[in-house]
Amino acid sequence: MENISLKCDFCQQQFGYPYTQNEHRHPEYEIGGVPINLLTMRYDLTDIGPIVQGNYDIEYRKMLPYRDKIISQNEGHTPLLKINLPDSTGNFFIKDESTNPTGSFKDRGISQLVTEIKSLGKKKGAIPSTGNAGISFVSYSNIADIEPIVFLPETTSSEKLKLVKDNATLVFDKDLIKSFEHFFEFCRENPDIYNGFPSTNNTYLQGLKTTAYEIYSQLGQVPDWVFLPCGSGGNIVGCYQGFLDLLKIGLTDHLPRFVSVQCEGADPITYGHKNKILNHVPILENPTQSKAEAIASDTCFNYFRIQNILQLTHGTAVSVSDKEIENIQGFDNFEFSSRSVIPAVTKINHLIKSDDIVTLIGTAKNRELNL
Repeated sequence: MENISLKCDFCQQQFGYPYTQNEHRHPEYEIGGVPINLLTMRYDLTDIGPIVQGNYDIEYRKMLPYRDKIISQNEGHTPLLKINLPDSTGNFFIKDESTNPTGSFKDRGISQLVTEIKSLGKKKGAIPSTGNAGISFVSYSNIADIEPIVFLPETTSSEKLKLVKDNATLVFDKDLIKSFEHFFEFCRENPDIYNGFPSTNNTYLQGLKTTAYEIYSQLGQVPDWVFLPCGSGGNIVGCYQGFLDLLKIGLTDHLPRFVSVQCEGADPITYGHKNKILNHVPILENPTQSKAEAIASDTCFNYFRIQNILQLTHGTAVSVSDKEIENIQGFDNFEFSSRSVIPAVTKINHLIKSDDIVTLIGTAKNRELNL
């Protein structure tokens, strides 16, 4: 990647890279003082040189903002497994992100994010998290000799807490939204501390796009469909950017159709997609309380980005209930939220052709199995 810059989607102002998240604001698009994703990263891929190492194996470091002195634990290179889904048409594969170093897809983005903290010479970094991002951030920060600060809702599971409590400063709030608000207040008051808000951090999102490169390498082509669990939506934004890169450099002539999967009743993306809400970010009243906490929310900070992706790829958004996830047989190695992609298939099975290649993203491991 060369000539990296950032451009505001709303006022078109441009910025150099890297860029800290505390500076440019549009309060009219903030939710309780928390900004939505409003900066688009622009970059040049024309001079990256050969990136295919035999067949379809991509040397994807050349496609990332940070290539040298990476803070890494050999994240990525996760298996793509052929699976059988009874009563469903198509050829199904699941990308097993639970095999990443700390057990989730977050490692891909956190590697780049912590590398950026180190390159900026900052000693401390902070993020808000429901668990998996925090676990990853603490692990990578400890390797880089960065002091991690993690803002967590009080409902964070004990399984996740035990993986961060001894190696980070933890700040607890009543719920996730309060945690986000507290986090941004803290970062604005402490500009020397790196703001690593994963939902809108472009460096983090760039790390996530490597999932798309690997899927292409493993299949030898771009799939027809990609199903992703959606909370803040960073995985959708990152994965889409990866496939878009492949399109731009000529390795494919099409993009997969994206399917966002959320929890029924706590599903702003599905709600907005069905009701064609494109002029504001909806905030759901009294969202459903769900065991699938990673995909249950009253709003989404990547709302406009995801709606645009669904439109551009002729994709769709679906919601599933806890009961539908509970009824799934197998896939117990994935956390509850990750398993949502399985029942999601039945919601649009009528749209999937018998020869379609369908990739499901299993985002994180089931930490309860480690008890």
